[in-house]
Amino acid sequence: MALDINYLARDTDLTEDFRSYVEEKFDKISSLTEQAQRLEVKLVSRESHTGASGLVTAELTLHSPRNVVRSEANDNDKQIAFDHAFARLQERLRRLRERAKGGRRRPSVQEITQNFSPVPSDVSLVEEVLEQQAAEAKEQAAQERLEQNGDIPVTIRRKVFPTQKMNLDDAIDNMELVGHDFYLFIDEETGLPSVAYRRRGWSYGVIAMGDEESETTRDYRQAEA
Repeated sequence: MALDINYLARDTDLTEDFRSYVEEKFDKISSLTEQAQRLEVKLVSRESHTGASGLVTAELTLHSPRNVVRSEANDNDKQIAFDHAFARLQERLRRLRERAKGGRRRPSVQEITQNFSPVPSDVSLVEEVLEQQAAEAKEQAAQERLEQNGDIPVTIRRKVFPTQKMNLDDAIDNMELVGHDFYLFIDEETGLPSVAYRRRGWSYGVIAMGDEESETTRDYRQAEA
């Protein structure tokens, strides 16, 4: 395959049969991934509270020169989890191609991440993931100790993102590309801090902070229709 596939598994087996299955699935949608350069397949298994085998999370991240598209799904069976994540990724790739055929320009990865802090070149993806997993395990162990002692504090985690101005339609596109349920941005039309979010079906909403309360409705890409 022309697509470079990197695998990472935690607490689950990664067999040659599974690798072959992944490659066969992506061979079938090669027309959607012809611009892609790298695929990351991550499998994480977590035990249930009873000690039995728990859910497997399958996370797929597809890198191309202009976009990063990701999806994830959970199931007790890793192959079923992969199939669900694959179906979601395939749908996002199809929607991305349809929008590209419509001549609508989407910000490149370089434009989206131009204000982000660079990742050190001497740190591999595997090392990054292992460090993150170690931090999560440490935090979980501390939380379990607090629960056992009956002392559970209320915690608040704060994250700060670089400000980025864009229109609402591009914010929705970017939210779909990364597979999140919401997306923070600065509305270039109003200049207000805003949050785009997914509603039922193919409908979306946006919440903004302003001086006066208002509510409007419009179609997606209305100005380009």
